[in-house]
Amino acid sequence: MHHSNQRHKLLITLTTILTGAICLAGVGIYVVLKAAENPIKSEISTSETSTIPTDTAPVETSVTSSSEGSTSATVVIPKVDTPKNFGGVNWQGRNFQTMNLSKAQLGGANLSRGNLSGVDLSGANLGGANLTQANLVNANLSGADLRGANLGGANLKGANLSGALLDGANTTGAIMLQR
Repeated sequence: MHHSNQRHKLLITLTTILTGAICLAGVGIYVVLKAAENPIKSEISTSETSTIPTDTAPVETSVTSSSEGSTSATVVIPKVDTPKNFGGVNWQGRNFQTMNLSKAQLGGANLSRGNLSGVDLSGANLGGANLTQANLVNANLSGADLRGANLGGANLKGANLSGALLDGANTTGAIMLQR
């Protein structure tokens, strides 16, 4: 009977140790999963008025609210000799009027509902960019790469599209009147 009692105590001790180890492992996994659930956000909110490093994105110079509660911002990109890579940035609803973005690398960028009226985008890479409902009136898109871009509902009245690559671009609902 004495050996049976010792075995019973040993089993209880081992069970307690293993249960504690499993609980610690579970807590560790929970902490890792919670950390992965809340990644660092890389998008820029239009409600902020902060300076963005010029090697990764432009500087936001003004933010104004409209009566509908939405915001628009003017973006300033410093003039440089080599084109900057702004591929994949989220500049939804921004105002780029009168800017020179010729040869800019904007592949995969979100420019939906952006005001690009009169903007020089000649030779720019806009492949896969989201330009839905963008204002591109009188924009210079000559030689621009728009392959795979989404131009759904965009206004391209008077835009210069000579030599532009439009293979696979979505132009559903786009207004495309010739100059």
